[in-house]
Amino acid sequence: MIFLGAIAVPLLLISTALATQGLWLVLPFAGLELAALFTALYLVSHAAQRCQVVSIGDAVVTIEKGRDRGNCGDKGGPEERFEFARGWVKVELAEATGRWYPPKLWVGASGRRVEIAEFLAEDEKVELAAELHRLLSA
Repeated sequence: MIFLGAIAVPLLLISTALATQGLWLVLPFAGLELAALFTALYLVSHAAQRCQVVSIGDAVVTIEKGRDRGNCGDKGGPEERFEFARGWVKVELAEATGRWYPPKLWVGASGRRVEIAEFLAEDEKVELAAELHRLLSA
């Protein structure tokens, strides 16, 4: 909000000054620019709150996907929950299908699988896959 205010105040001051000199068409475009900036900031901050939790128990592997881990209700918490029997869980790092498409990390068992770590970089996915293999084999 501070960033948005730091951009909005000078923009509105300059566009108001120009509007008083007869260039009134600047004001609607300044408003559109602020609306676009607010929308972009909102979408980025909303996406940055995503989280995925992989819990490995003695008998069950649980994957939870959602926002704001620790909050409940409409504000956050797991939106999706998947459980797999630990003895049958398979971790698969699928190769990239093309130059612009990153590899996918799948966890699943019994014909069902879930993609995890969609927002991680390629080397982080490789590290996570190795760590999951290590934890599941222990």
